[in-house]
Amino acid sequence: MSATSYLPVAANARPAADLMTDVVIVGSSPGALCAAIACRQLRLEVLLMEPSGKLGGPGGGSDGRVWLPGHHGLPGDDYATARDYFDRVVGDFEPCSSAPRRHAFLNGTAALASWLADLGVELEPDVAGDYYPDVPGALASGRVLRPGAVDLTAIGQLAEFLPGSAFGSSQGVVDKLESGVRRVGELATGRRWARGRAALEAGLLAICQRLQVNIWWQAPVRELLMAADNARVSGVVADRAGRQVRVFAGRGVILADGGFGADAALRRQFLPKPSRPDWTIGKASDAGVRQLGWAQDLGLQLAGMGYAWWRPGLWAPSAPSVTAAGRALARPHGFLVDEQGQRFTNEAGRPVDVARAIYARFNDLGPQATFWLVIDADHRKHYRLGKLEPGRLPRAAENSGLVVSARTLPELATKIKVDAAGLHATAVRFNALCETGTDEDFHRGTRAWERDRGDRKNAPNPCLGAVAKPPFYAVRVVPADLGTKGGLLTDEYSRALFDDGRPMPGLWAIGSSASSVTGPADPAPGVGLAEAMVAGRAAAASIATAEW
Repeated sequence: MSATSYLPVAANARPAADLMTDVVIVGSSPGALCAAIACRQLRLEVLLMEPSGKLGGPGGGSDGRVWLPGHHGLPGDDYATARDYFDRVVGDFEPCSSAPRRHAFLNGTAALASWLADLGVELEPDVAGDYYPDVPGALASGRVLRPGAVDLTAIGQLAEFLPGSAFGSSQGVVDKLESGVRRVGELATGRRWARGRAALEAGLLAICQRLQVNIWWQAPVRELLMAADNARVSGVVADRAGRQVRVFAGRGVILADGGFGADAALRRQFLPKPSRPDWTIGKASDAGVRQLGWAQDLGLQLAGMGYAWWRPGLWAPSAPSVTAAGRALARPHGFLVDEQGQRFTNEAGRPVDVARAIYARFNDLGPQATFWLVIDADHRKHYRLGKLEPGRLPRAAENSGLVVSARTLPELATKIKVDAAGLHATAVRFNALCETGTDEDFHRGTRAWERDRGDRKNAPNPCLGAVAKPPFYAVRVVPADLGTKGGLLTDEYSRALFDDGRPMPGLWAIGSSASSVTGPADPAPGVGLAEAMVAGRAAAASIATAEW
């Protein structure tokens, strides 16, 4: 990791600057937008700098769900219950998941929900529940909320800055038909609607407009401005319209755009092996690489650097990128094997657990090991395979090497270099388990939420179906990620910390710039987004009361 320069300014004098403001926020994620809104409510002038040309950055698209325990629409849930669940799932305390940080996050979720409601940001109950429903304190549903659709006329031309998923993503034929019907209605009424994370961002952006938050697009921050004795962050140097601009921040700087997933060297240094930039689902980020250099220069703490938001992904070396496995692993008529042809995990399990199981087998077999989802004609006929619709396999998918096909399992084993005898034995055993509907080996489909990810029409177990009907297919499965979790260590007020634990005056970090309070765990859908938004409000409150 190469050190990154920073510029000193006079400690008690105004620096030579092109612009002066109260708060600079780097990034435009929902966490950054929440921080900007909260700062404006506290009468602070804000300049938000987005390094790319899209709201939320190049990797901004997602479903936009947020995990908000204790929100006003969920009577009976409270801090104590959520904290019990969180502590059990996340486990032992460590710097990134200290008791004060856990308290600040879980104490802030209900307040965030009420604040968003007061602002007019609509959130609706999602069917998803906590990832570990058997753990005390878990809820099968209610804590996860999703953004309602937002009319983009509210933000005018700024709608062009939304990520490409602004109008919703199609997951299947029915979804595409529904999307088409919606689009026809939009054309008839002259309105466009954002959905998913883009809807959340559009709603927050409308509020930023109303509160007169200044936003710069395509303005990557290159350096920090420092006081002469390095005692305080005083602003930033950013690229703006082809030249470098010095911006003095009288109250502070909030870093809200981080991650190092696109940097192969840093992945090798910090993440489990093997790990590759093209194993990130979506566009891998390198926004945090420069921030790691600042941390090294200034003596700031890092934490959680070995963690990521792990998910199983479908990948081939010749494919342009990895794709999320989605529900393909949980559907009937398929199983996951290693190069010995053996199953090694519950394919319908939590995505993070499946990815961890793959890394455990890497430890056993070595970094050159390969893992394959093996399916038959019934799976291909009825279920999606990553981005591939059910039905006839597109020739491009096979030509690219993403999917391998064969008329028999022995032929398939030869093509993917898996032990043929082991694969045959696994198929015989698996098909026998499918007849009884009980996976005695890995308990696939025994939990209600696993069965929801399977096929309810498939009896007696929605997740079990024989792999017996040719042709057979295989696609390589890797431990992919949605982004890295490590970054600057912050306290409960989102202040970046020196190695000795003191807060760095003038510098706050949230979202992907800060280490996640969840540590190695993934308690529920939307926990990362909720964490960033809670931290954004905490940073604003801390900036307003900071004394230099």
